[in-house]
Amino acid sequence: MAKTVPTGVIEKLNKVSAESVAKHTGKNWDQWVKILDTQGATHMTRKEIVAFLAKKYKCKPWWQQIVTSAYEVHIGRKIEGRNDKGEYMTAASRTFYTSADKLWDLLESSQGQAVWLKPLSPFKFKPKNVFETEDGVFGEIRTMKEGVRLRMTWQDTDWHKATILQVYLGDRGEDKSFLVFNHEKIKDARTKTALKERWLQILAELAELTPPRKAQKKK
Repeated sequence: MAKTVPTGVIEKLNKVSAESVAKHTGKNWDQWVKILDTQGATHMTRKEIVAFLAKKYKCKPWWQQIVTSAYEVHIGRKIEGRNDKGEYMTAASRTFYTSADKLWDLLESSQGQAVWLKPLSPFKFKPKNVFETEDGVFGEIRTMKEGVRLRMTWQDTDWHKATILQVYLGDRGEDKSFLVFNHEKIKDARTKTALKERWLQILAELAELTPPRKAQKKK
């Protein structure tokens, strides 16, 4: 039987529940706050906190960011949903009943790109490759780790400045994975809401291209 991690006094930070962070990192918010306080994280930069979580606790990249952001909200360094420059961020995630490798292949395939990216021409996942979409968005892949994450610019022709889109994938057991669209450096709340709705809709459409949950129960 899996070990149950108590949720603690802090039930939610930065819209992430104590139950969720405990499930994925082995520690609840009370425990993370105590660890980071003891480490002197109030005087550390965001980059230093992320590096500490990666090295000391082997947190996955997505959860390094989640724990760090939540801690910064807890100590008052940042406002929930916004960074210290007043920019907004939003995230949308979903569980898929296929492996992370197959999900990555879907995202890069012409069929998958037609759903989540809608490029004007075929697009290969590779740093410095640029793209333009049917609805007037253009950007460039900045960094990537194949099968795990993409970091890319995302700019509408009406915007004065590019936003950052980060795509994360990971396994959740046999034939089960997750996909996250994390959108950062958004200029206002209205755009944030529109992008949130966009990525939630795209996740739903991508799910239609993968096996349903009930199919995984068959032996």
